[in-house]
Amino acid sequence: MLKKLYIDNFRCMQNFSVTLTNYQLWLGSNGSGKTSVLDVLRNLQRVLAAENVADIFKRNSLTVWDMRLVQTFRVELEIGGEDYEYELAIEHMKGEERCRIQEEKLIWKGSTFYHFDGSEAHLYRINNNSGKVEEGTHFTADWSRSVIPTIAERDDNRPLIRFREEVRKWLIVQPIPISKMMTSSARNESPDLNRYCENFSEWYRYILQESPGIGYDARQLLTPVIPGFDELSLRDAGDSRMLKATLRIGNKDYVFDFQELSDGQRQLILLYTLLAALKKGIFTTLFIDEPNNFVALREIQPWINEVHDVCDDMERQVVIISHHPEIINLMARGNERWFTRKENGPVECKDRLPQTPGLSPAETVARGWENE
Repeated sequence: MLKKLYIDNFRCMQNFSVTLTNYQLWLGSNGSGKTSVLDVLRNLQRVLAAENVADIFKRNSLTVWDMRLVQTFRVELEIGGEDYEYELAIEHMKGEERCRIQEEKLIWKGSTFYHFDGSEAHLYRINNNSGKVEEGTHFTADWSRSVIPTIAERDDNRPLIRFREEVRKWLIVQPIPISKMMTSSARNESPDLNRYCENFSEWYRYILQESPGIGYDARQLLTPVIPGFDELSLRDAGDSRMLKATLRIGNKDYVFDFQELSDGQRQLILLYTLLAALKKGIFTTLFIDEPNNFVALREIQPWINEVHDVCDDMERQVVIISHHPEIINLMARGNERWFTRKENGPVECKDRLPQTPGLSPAETVARGWENE
């Protein structure tokens, strides 16, 4: 579980930090930096997937009023009851559209377990006899990519592997369920659900292979939510497969192409499939921006309640970004994080939305009194 995130010199975030819980709402006006935080997390995932940092951190991501050329990121996590801290410093070349890893470090239970100092990578290991951390090999490394994704798994480096695997299990999405984006075709299997969930069909095909029971689990969750819903299936269509939904109308079942459904129906199918995958542990941390898109008030509340139960009962984490009044009233009860900016300056993150006597949290936001 992510516990804390620190960001410096990235877009509107300067010496910024946010403390996270296992179930949390992020709220704030448009342009207050919420989505930029998600972009940082995506970027860190890309770094730890061995992508070139010059393709990830563009020069225009530097804070416009800050003359420094170094961006700093730090993530604190708890994995299996143990504390981890990951630090990354990206240095942009003066006058050039290039950048490099200036420093990268992983700390496990207070001890350095990996360190790239700008030229050499230093690997650490657990001594099998004493159980203590000791330095192992070191070697010259490329500053354009992280070495962490390339390290082979061994018994004595499990903390590093466990950290790497945990980062892969972050799912960060901003679903847009309109038919021209979220298509039915699944030509291939995709282990990664992309930012706007356009490849949901290909991701669904993948998770059915990885966890065959998930189709049944999603069906059980969706049956009470979408009237007449019977099943979601992938059917052969030449060299591809097409995602289909079976709905009962009267006394007869009808099969619809996924794109023939309403935007709201596609969103509900996505949301409850994500819930089923979260329960299965296909991913363990979900960041979702505006899950309420195209969904009615009475339809989003059961999903929110189910998500809350999963976070309470399992080692799962869900962070929701929303302006939806129903979600704000359900979740803004003390653990929320309120993002705010004054005169387009740096983002501030406050521990909770200011309370207004006699008003619900959503009414406080609607009247703008949280800024007084």
